[in-house]
Amino acid sequence: MNKLWRALSRLFLNDIFILIIVILNCIVIFLQCYGDQFRYLSYWDNFFTILFMIEATIKISSSGFREYWKDRWNRCDYIITVVSALSLGQFFYNNTFTEAIGFITVLRSLRALKLIRILKFIPNLSSFVKSIQLAVKTTSIIMLAFFILIFIVSIITCTLFRNVAPEYFANPLDSLYNTFRIFTVEGWYEIPDTIVAGSAGMVGKLLVRLYFSAILFFGGIIGMGLITSLLVDAMASDNNDEVLKKMKSLEEKLDELNRKLDGKEK
Repeated sequence: MNKLWRALSRLFLNDIFILIIVILNCIVIFLQCYGDQFRYLSYWDNFFTILFMIEATIKISSSGFREYWKDRWNRCDYIITVVSALSLGQFFYNNTFTEAIGFITVLRSLRALKLIRILKFIPNLSSFVKSIQLAVKTTSIIMLAFFILIFIVSIITCTLFRNVAPEYFANPLDSLYNTFRIFTVEGWYEIPDTIVAGSAGMVGKLLVRLYFSAILFFGGIIGMGLITSLLVDAMASDNNDEVLKKMKSLEEKLDELNRKLDGKEK
């Protein structure tokens, strides 16, 4: 029994083996989306769920739950495994039970998130993540101000056009979504064209076009462009700091070498 446990531990503590299981499971989940023609794959799906549960059990037994939980990847993996394990209800219970908690079967697709573990094999991933965190932290105030701007514009637009174009601005949430679409240059001409089609008079049509053109210009072109440039600059600045540190270290070494050479000449 101990030999079997040691063999299983070596197998399930091997990242390459786990990566292969993750990829195979993702392929199974992908094929299941085609419908009943791949219905038999549900058995493989449940098999992979059990394998992931065994993996979590072995890792916890090997290092202890507290040590296991310290790792962010392990936390993410454990939560996904526990949630996806609820789908085993289909296998062990009858159709009545399955229909009663049918929404749980959707949760099994969360196992595809295990593919995120491939990121662990990307070189210098931690440095890239730190750059993103620094960029988000640096631009957080700008992003908050930008969101407030979108919120204000969406409320104004909802008030002005909810009766003219209810398919876009019937309520604040729809208005917020479609305003954000315009900010991202998505549907920037379709939405105002729909409103213009239901408007009477040249002045009204002109004002509508000017209004949405202003939203596009200040929100989409200037606003989104500013945020993008700030994010890129913040991410690049982290790399620049690293280069500057190396250059400073190199200069110090050159200065030290020059002092030694001057001493020898004297």
